[in-house]
Amino acid sequence: MKTDPRRLVCLQCKHENEIERVYCHNCGEKLDRSLLPQNDEKTADDKARSGRKVKKMMNPNRFALGRTVKTFILIILFAAIVAAVFLAVQPPDNVPSMTKDRIAETDVADVWTGMMAARPAVRVPFKEFDINYYLQKTVKGAESALGAKFERAFARFEPGLVTLSTQRNMFGLKLYNSASFKPVLKDEAWSADISQIAIGRLVIPASLAKLTKLDTVVLGAFSGVFEKEMRQLDRVAAIESGENVITFTTKPAK
Repeated sequence: MKTDPRRLVCLQCKHENEIERVYCHNCGEKLDRSLLPQNDEKTADDKARSGRKVKKMMNPNRFALGRTVKTFILIILFAAIVAAVFLAVQPPDNVPSMTKDRIAETDVADVWTGMMAARPAVRVPFKEFDINYYLQKTVKGAESALGAKFERAFARFEPGLVTLSTQRNMFGLKLYNSASFKPVLKDEAWSADISQIAIGRLVIPASLAKLTKLDTVVLGAFSGVFEKEMRQLDRVAAIESGENVITFTTKPAK
């Protein structure tokens, strides 16, 4: 008769015992458990390992750390977005008031024309208020894609830095875009070395602004307004930006 592989045979009396027994059910002799089929032991080990894996998979705390980290990252991103939006709707520092009872001391357009017509070199300062009075009457920006209505453009002058800004109104909320730059003369041509772009008080580095073409969007309101003056810049030898004033020095006419 073929021996059942699921049985443990007693070496003394040849009685087939259940595999879980330690002593022979027939004669009481201690059984040699090394005779058990190896497959059974491996199967038991595999079952134990599988049980541990299932238990681990069913553990509700298995992904607790991953969820915590993900939640933390989402909170940080949301806070950064909220902070950026908050800064973007804040007005920048030193926004000039829109006074209607004060007029400019000099007509910027007339002074510029006279300066360009003069044959000898001249040095002419323009006050910030007079420039902004001229800009308010001259620059007429278009409505933005978001429906923000253009209200005015203005300039701010600091030592070595010029900032051009636009003010728009969207549902009663005033929005500001600004570009700060230093006038640079290179190869006898003037250009604007932009240092930063700002939306409200949210400052954007110049490299990122140029990459996203945001500098073009911010300065777009001024395009076409100063075409004549830009063509005449080859007569300008120096541009000096000071506190609330910008000064142009011309070259002698040839």
